[in-house]
Amino acid sequence: MQYEEIPTQEVIDKLRQTLEPRIGIAELPQSGKTNSTIALDEEDEDIALLKSGFDIYNIPITSYQRRLGSVVIAVRKIVRKLLRPVLERQVVYNFANTRVVQTLNNQLQKLQENQKILDREVNAEFSDRFPEVTAQLAIQSQAITALQSQIEQIQAVQQQHSAILAQITAQLGDRQK
Repeated sequence: MQYEEIPTQEVIDKLRQTLEPRIGIAELPQSGKTNSTIALDEEDEDIALLKSGFDIYNIPITSYQRRLGSVVIAVRKIVRKLLRPVLERQVVYNFANTRVVQTLNNQLQKLQENQKILDREVNAEFSDRFPEVTAQLAIQSQAITALQSQIEQIQAVQQQHSAILAQITAQLGDRQK
């Protein structure tokens, strides 16, 4: 069995396009923002979407049909009344999920801030206590960079040799004919 990768971003974009006109969330221009800023904005936008769209029971009932509009609205109101217990449960569930997501998002942001602080502290402590290790790491990093450039040069020479060998082989093939 082969599993296809779900195009998550496409699904999110389609949901936003469908839901934004209904619940009034407009798309924000994203010019000049970094990927992390865009991701945070999208998370905030998703949470705002959850907060504003959790109540599926109190959605305005409208009809765009001129002749049967009042009949369609009356039928929709009757269906809403019949589905009221189910819709109210769904609203409560949606609200609880919205609160959980908001709480988890807040905790995630706090954890990310704490991680940044700890990273800074560890880096500061590491560089203060072990200057010789830091110097060795810098030397090793320079050596790795030098080796990478040498590898690139060798690959370039190999490509040239392969091209020359292909030419020679083609010339030998022409002479044998």
